[in-house]
Amino acid sequence: MKEHVVLHKNDFVTGDSFLRKALIRFSRHRLAVFGLIMLLCIIAGSVFYPMKNQNIAFDLNFLAISQKPNAGHWLGTDELGRDVFMRLLLGGRVSLSVGFVSVIFSTCIGILLGGIAGYFGGKTDMIIMRFTDTVMCFPFLIIAMILVVILGPSLWNSMLAIAMLNWTSTARITRGEILYLRERQFIEADRCLGIRDSKILFSHILPNALSPIIVNATFNIANAIMTEASLSFLGLGVPLPTPSWGNILQDSSSLYKLQTMPWIWIPAGLMIALTVLSINFIGDGLRDALDPKMNL
Repeated sequence: MKEHVVLHKNDFVTGDSFLRKALIRFSRHRLAVFGLIMLLCIIAGSVFYPMKNQNIAFDLNFLAISQKPNAGHWLGTDELGRDVFMRLLLGGRVSLSVGFVSVIFSTCIGILLGGIAGYFGGKTDMIIMRFTDTVMCFPFLIIAMILVVILGPSLWNSMLAIAMLNWTSTARITRGEILYLRERQFIEADRCLGIRDSKILFSHILPNALSPIIVNATFNIANAIMTEASLSFLGLGVPLPTPSWGNILQDSSSLYKLQTMPWIWIPAGLMIALTVLSINFIGDGLRDALDPKMNL
């Protein structure tokens, strides 16, 4: 039998609140803490460091073409003399933006559709969930490629394509949670008091269904970053000269660069792997921390 914890306003301020216990459980998950620290370092470097120096990522220096890592260029330069380290950081800003922004939109879509299906049920539930099942039947990456080809390769179109396809798991999870919560006594009391359905759904039910939704959104961020890297590697994501981790790899896919210029493609591959791994560690930690059956 699935156990739920009903959150109230006092739970956010009392010393023995559910959120406080969740924070303690998360802090004891070593891999999750390591992943959080690693992700924060990657975000800080990608977002803040290139702000004043981002033009360096685009500056052509024909006197420093294809240089190996050195004191002036920590990760060397590419075939056009551009600083690989700055392009890596700026590419991280782009890739992380695609991951986080697309998941915010897809999570909102999933919560809205799943919430309506779970709360109202009947034909509404059947129509929404059959549509969800239909979307899930198609290969994610292939449909994303088709959407990007139709819309045109760009940063915002990549976000839109991922968001339009990445909401299905959130919708199913939200629906499942609401099917359980709508039968609870505090919801029956709300109906007896004449509270509007929209307020019951968004103010009383959804806050108590957020735990699995947050965990799912965390894993979706990792999937979105991988999808953006795949699209960019195939030439359908963020177009050059704007760097992203995916198109840095795509730009280094020639046999000559793979053999003679590993300082260009190895850091980008490592950043994708570290970021996805860190986010997955955080997701595992959140799953355990937000589980009410877990003990301190």
